[in-house]
Amino acid sequence: MMNVTIRNPGLWRFLHRLLVIALAISLCGLLQSPAAAAGEPVAMDPRIIADTNKPGVVMIATLYSANISIPDVTMSQEALTKLQNKLANDIVSGALANDPNAVIDAIFKEMFKDPLLYLIPTDTYTTKEVQAGATGTGFIITPDGYILTNAHVVYTPEDQLKETLITTGLQELIEQDVTAFIAEVKASNYTPTEEILRQLRQAAASFYVRYAKLSEVQTQVYTEMGVAIPGVQTMQKGFASEIKSRGEPSPGKDVAILKIDKENLPTVPLGDDGALRTGDPIYVIGYPGAATFNPMLAEESVVESTLTSGLISARKTMPGGWDIMQVDAAMTHGNSGGPVFNDKGEAIGIATFGSIDSSDGTAVQGMNFVVPISIATQFLNELNVTPTESQLTTLYKEGLTLYNQGKYAKALDKFREVNELNPGYPYIQTFISDSRMAVNNQPADSGINWQLYLIIAGGVLLLAILVVLLLLLLRKFNFKVERKSSPPAPEPAAPTPAANPPRVEGETAAEPAQPDNGDPSDR
Repeated sequence: MMNVTIRNPGLWRFLHRLLVIALAISLCGLLQSPAAAAGEPVAMDPRIIADTNKPGVVMIATLYSANISIPDVTMSQEALTKLQNKLANDIVSGALANDPNAVIDAIFKEMFKDPLLYLIPTDTYTTKEVQAGATGTGFIITPDGYILTNAHVVYTPEDQLKETLITTGLQELIEQDVTAFIAEVKASNYTPTEEILRQLRQAAASFYVRYAKLSEVQTQVYTEMGVAIPGVQTMQKGFASEIKSRGEPSPGKDVAILKIDKENLPTVPLGDDGALRTGDPIYVIGYPGAATFNPMLAEESVVESTLTSGLISARKTMPGGWDIMQVDAAMTHGNSGGPVFNDKGEAIGIATFGSIDSSDGTAVQGMNFVVPISIATQFLNELNVTPTESQLTTLYKEGLTLYNQGKYAKALDKFREVNELNPGYPYIQTFISDSRMAVNNQPADSGINWQLYLIIAGGVLLLAILVVLLLLLLRKFNFKVERKSSPPAPEPAAPTPAANPPRVEGETAAEPAQPDNGDPSDR
């Protein structure tokens, strides 16, 4: 037989209670989702980040229009005389061949060094209405239509705007000048090279930028949103947008806040850029022009935004003393103003500008910069705008979660709710169709609740682990275990004589027996 003696019974009670509490807590944890138990957003798969946030990422189209007065052009006789004398001397000295084509090439070479020295305006002007447009990206942050983007997406300083309107709005006029020039020199049997024609276009644009006058400049901003129509491809629809606040284009705080008159819109959540460090993953969603308007793609592809990914490369400082984030994710013209997400699917910045190679003016990939969302928050606070998730987005996210868990029937119900609230919600028709197809293809329910089965199995396994740990703790705290032999059975006690037995008549009372003291003399 074994007796166990516990030296510290209080400790035993403590360990017993600890076992009960730990088991209760662990079972509660098994019954909850990891995200709910943690109380914090968890890292998301890039595909889920894209599916969740694409509806709230929109294209921003800015249209500029103006009346432009263009002077007629003439040649400076003084400059031409000097050029003629120089070329004559070059021919005499042998520096220039006495050949008509060689002479024409030499004329252009000298003129293109400083075209405004030779091209001068007259007093005669022609007025023409011109338009120019630009596109960028934005993202909706409230159900009632507040949108974040870059300031330079919706605003261009006057000098830059003038050049933009001329180089794009007067492109037709510049081409007319080039065509007239080709016809003029054709009679001389001279065929200009592509380089000559390129320089001629630049010379004409320089003249117009210098001497043209703008008036009645107007700016119109539109938010282009994908609209899903049953039975029809998702289409782009524009909504007039009001500029509520804006900073200055880079190197200023390049942020603008727009407002459209709509309700129940898909929204994008904002995160905390202060927690980001070099090496953290980021994701960019936007409408880069090279992919959005690629002529090789179908026209309906315009509504589909693009996802790229990369890392935080560094934090740099802008001239105003505020931080900007450098990233290596691919971005180009059209991405400006778009959201940059952390791995939890929260917008932590605005894609803003890239880097240019100073030697040839080409873009340098992998060296792009993002305005932190904390800078944008300063503008939102000035307007008392609080980013809020819409009911539509909440339902949409619930549907996506169910869909990704394989619960297609429940996901279908959520997507239908979204469609009822906003029949034009982007991408919803695709998810409704995919969910319905998945429901039809699902095998019959076996009746086994595998989730409950796994929870019970996990609880049993955890209980077994805790028991083993408890036994190890018992040994660690030196509980005393003693083995004792069984005591011998007690001998039956001698009968005790009655105190005063009844005396029988005629019988002499017996003397009490004397104890044997073991004296040998009595033996």
